Amino acid sequence: MRRGQDRAGWEDALHAVGADGYEQHPLLNTLVRDVASRGVGRLTAVTHGLQESGRPVRLAHIRPASGVEWTTAADNIRAVPTERHAPS
Repeated sequence: MRRGQDRAGWEDALHAVGADGYEQHPLLNTLVRDVASRGVGRLTAVTHGLQESGRPVRLAHIRPASGVEWTTAADNIRAVPTERHAPS
């Protein structure tokens, strides 16, 4: 965290962050792709925390159809495009 800021006021946060460290990310509960692993799943949370070095980190929590959730850097997630059906 930067001097003079609390967890809810991080300058590098792109979206509102509650005192509990959870970010109100616009892709929550939608299908996302993790560009690092190429895995696809539902974004269940984006959390903020501090590494042991004191550096802030944003983690995306992703749950695929298998149910085994993983985390990745929040900057690694992209929305999965929805299929558009042409009118018949």
